[in-house]
Amino acid sequence: MRVLIYVPIVHSEADMGSLLADVRRGFSEIYGEDAWKRRAAAVDAMWKGLNDRLGAMPLVWSQVRLYQDGLPVCGREIDIVRDVATTGSQNHSLLLRLIERGAILMGTEDPKLMIREYQRTKALVTATMENVPNGTLDELRREGDIILAERDTYIAQRIAETLQEGETGIAFLGMLHRVDEIIADQVQVRQLIHSLPFGSNPYQKRKDGDNESRHEET
Repeated sequence: MRVLIYVPIVHSEADMGSLLADVRRGFSEIYGEDAWKRRAAAVDAMWKGLNDRLGAMPLVWSQVRLYQDGLPVCGREIDIVRDVATTGSQNHSLLLRLIERGAILMGTEDPKLMIREYQRTKALVTATMENVPNGTLDELRREGDIILAERDTYIAQRIAETLQEGETGIAFLGMLHRVDEIIADQVQVRQLIHSLPFGSNPYQKRKDGDNESRHEET
């Protein structure tokens, strides 16, 4: 039997990299700086909870494979995780702790799709702040839906091809991903948690009620 522990996540400030300044400015202009701080506190609490919960699981860690949102298949996976962990990322610090216990880090995403999503996300954040016509925003969101579906297909295939019989996979993926649904007929999927802290997703809603600009948490 192959088991996949599915962990929905929200990216922290450290995980946003070069997009952080634009994302924070855009969010603060809509919701205010205090709301951003509350969001950061909620994400911090989420990661502490995930760390405690995963650390207490009675797994044979040498038979565990780690799959990470945003980690390309490139041959430098461990270097990327270490570099991001040094910026304060609780996500990547948790990966390192699990690796120290024997877990195997896996490249997870198609690098070409990651580049496309980065470019789209940057364009969406800029367009949102500049109040461009709704048609432009809608097109960027539709493009995001297409890229996300392609990423999910790739990630599911990657897990299916690399997770061996008798092993457990742990997949850290943004809340909009649907990899668990795609792969459910190939591995046994177990949800670590079923909901995330309220307020942890900076694009959950817009002031005008539009909730479609959430792709930054993918």
